[in-house]
Amino acid sequence: MLNRFRDRVSNWIRPFAAAMARTGVSPNTLTFVGLVFGVLAAYLFAKGEQPLAGFTLLVAGFFDIIDGAVARVLKRETAFGGVLDSVADRYVDLIIFAGIIYAFIFVRIADPSITPNWGWAWGILAIVGSFMVSYVRARAEAAGTGKLDVGFAERAERMLILAVGALVSYTGYAVVLIAILTNLTVVQRLVVTRRRLRKA
Repeated sequence: MLNRFRDRVSNWIRPFAAAMARTGVSPNTLTFVGLVFGVLAAYLFAKGEQPLAGFTLLVAGFFDIIDGAVARVLKRETAFGGVLDSVADRYVDLIIFAGIIYAFIFVRIADPSITPNWGWAWGILAIVGSFMVSYVRARAEAAGTGKLDVGFAERAERMLILAVGALVSYTGYAVVLIAILTNLTVVQRLVVTRRRLRKA
């Protein structure tokens, strides 16, 4: 859904990307920095520091955007860079939810959205849904559907929901919402895939 605003975001981020490019930093280095902030956010979630974790996750998201923008400014977009970015994203997704699940079980986040006893289950559903959203798209596009970016919960939406939820100390609500929306997105993409492949 947020892909519709990608052009506006690109226009806003271009000056930052140009300034970053002038420092000589490589896009892959920025990808690694984003990964580090993602790991830090996961640690803060595990400690129960929700607002700080949410802010750190937003910083990680900024670097996830800026690495590609810098690559375009420097005309250094590569296939490996795209793969590296996707791999880093998957690691961040997994470790973020691992940190949240740890907090639900051991830290007992003071969050009225869900009881700690069931927090881990919603966290697992969110992990499965998040990974399946990406998998269904990759598998369907390989099968010939064309670009399959439909759905309620692509990665940008998931990270924004989680960051905002954490900033207001309602991580539990955010995790439940992500668990539901990601799995609905999987179903939506399967329906669209079936329709498109029937026409192929």
